[in-house]
Amino acid sequence: MKRDAPSFAALRIFAVAAQRQSFRDAGLELGLTPSAVSHQVRAVEAWVGAPLFLRQVRQVRLTPLGETLSARLSQAFFDIDTALGQAKRQSVSTGLRIAALPLFTNVWLVPRLARFEALHPDLSLSIDTEARVVDLEKGEADVAIRNVAAVTPGLFGHKLLDLRATPLCTLEMAETVQAPQDLARATLIDLSVGRAGWPEWFAGVGCPGLKPARTLTFDNVPSAIDAAAQGRGVLLGLLPLVLDAPNASQLVAPLKHPPVDAGAYFVVCRKADRASATVQAFMHWLIEEMQADVARLRRLERERLQ
Repeated sequence: MKRDAPSFAALRIFAVAAQRQSFRDAGLELGLTPSAVSHQVRAVEAWVGAPLFLRQVRQVRLTPLGETLSARLSQAFFDIDTALGQAKRQSVSTGLRIAALPLFTNVWLVPRLARFEALHPDLSLSIDTEARVVDLEKGEADVAIRNVAAVTPGLFGHKLLDLRATPLCTLEMAETVQAPQDLARATLIDLSVGRAGWPEWFAGVGCPGLKPARTLTFDNVPSAIDAAAQGRGVLLGLLPLVLDAPNASQLVAPLKHPPVDAGAYFVVCRKADRASATVQAFMHWLIEEMQADVARLRRLERERLQ
C-alpha cells in the first residue's frame, strides 16, 4: 500500500526542475540548493516507483514518464493558480480596475460614470487611459475597452460600437482637400499607438501607398483632435464617437467618400472573471448605456456628414 502522496511543495519543486531541465536552475528560481531540489525530486520518484529524470554528469533530462507527469502537473498548477486568482478577485468587491482608451474615456465614459457610481456607491474605480493594450491575463486590469477587429482569443468580450474612419479638418483646410489624392500635399495627423490608421484608410479608398507631405504624430486621440481643430492638419477621425469631442464641432469631413470600416469598441475581461460580481455589474451597465446611446450617435454622424 502506497504511503501518502508527495507534498505539494515537492511536486512544485519537481515541476520547476522539469521545466528548467536543471536542478541548479530550479534551485536558483526557488531559493534552494541543487541538493535540496534533488532530495525532493527523489521523494517524488520514490513514491512513483520509477525514475523521472535521467541523471548525467552536470545534466539531467526527463524520462518519458517524467515528461508525462510534468505536463499533467503543469496543467494542474495552472488550474490551481487560476482558481485561486479568480477567488481572490471575486472576494475583493470594493475595487474595479478599468483600462479604457483616452477618447472613449473622455468623451463618452466619464460623462456617464455618475450613473454607475449611483448604482454601486461602495465600489471604487481605477481607470487607466494609457493608449496601450494592457495584459488582462497578467492582471494589469479587470476590464478593458479596446478598439479591435475581434475579441482577443482567450478573453470574453462584447461589441459596444462599430467604428468607421473618415478624414476631418477645419472648414478652411477643407477647401484644399477635394479628393483623397489631395492629402498627399497635406499634413496628416497620426497616432503613435493603436491600430494602423491612414494606411488602412488609403487602401480602403483605392489609394494604397499614398504618402503625405508631412505628418504630425500624437500619442492620444484628444490631443490629435485639438490639433486638427487648430488647423494643424487633417485628422483621421473614428466615427461616430469622435464627433462628441469638445473641439469636434470645428471639424468637417472634406471628402464625400464613404467612411472606411475601422473595427469596433469592445469591452473585454478574462473568461475566469465573468463570474466576478463587480466585473459583471460594470460590463452589463456599460453595454446597456451604449445600446441606449447608439441611435443618438448615428444621428449625429448623419447630421455632421451631410
